[in-house]
Amino acid sequence: MKATQVLKTFLIATVLALGVRLFFVEDFRVSSDSMIPNLFQGDLIFVSKSAFSLRLPFSSFELVRFKTPKRSEVVAFSVPDQGFGTYIKRVVAIGGDRVEIKDGALWVNGEKASYVYLDENSYENGLKESWSTGMNYSVLAPEEKMKDYGPIDVPADHFFALGDNRKESLDSRFWGPVPYSCLKGKVSMVWLSVGPEGALRSRRWLTSIN
Repeated sequence: MKATQVLKTFLIATVLALGVRLFFVEDFRVSSDSMIPNLFQGDLIFVSKSAFSLRLPFSSFELVRFKTPKRSEVVAFSVPDQGFGTYIKRVVAIGGDRVEIKDGALWVNGEKASYVYLDENSYENGLKESWSTGMNYSVLAPEEKMKDYGPIDVPADHFFALGDNRKESLDSRFWGPVPYSCLKGKVSMVWLSVGPEGALRSRRWLTSIN
């Protein structure tokens, strides 16, 4: 193969890879335990950047919007006035919802989440948070009740996000609702996981995220 052809093939592959990363899929490393028991520090995740919209690279300008986040989806986003970091949290309320934390439980639109302890082999203090719509996911319950919050009404084009580790998460309880314009995408899967000592956690590889 001639050198020019090799160079051409390399450039095409590079452009395609860059296009995929800019518009469709990006990988992030989970840097905290705020999403235990579903995501762990050291998990490397794929984020679908086109799950909700296509944006002009390096901006919040939407070229086209496909849909908006749904309750229970795990998303990646930035936060106004909180620097350039990427946060990974679960959407628990969307525009038009009323959200509240009362007596240690999450309430949305007047409905209280139901809680059931996971089996004894699950992560310590793990609970399943369920709703009448059929949505359910695992959370890490604090040893003490969550502090009361709200109620507040989530504005249009905003979402309210909480970490699954409710006792150790910086989330919408501190920032308030987050604009859709701050979304980076939907978390789709863990593709690789590395423990604190550098050990590979192979059981977590290629794990889809609820």
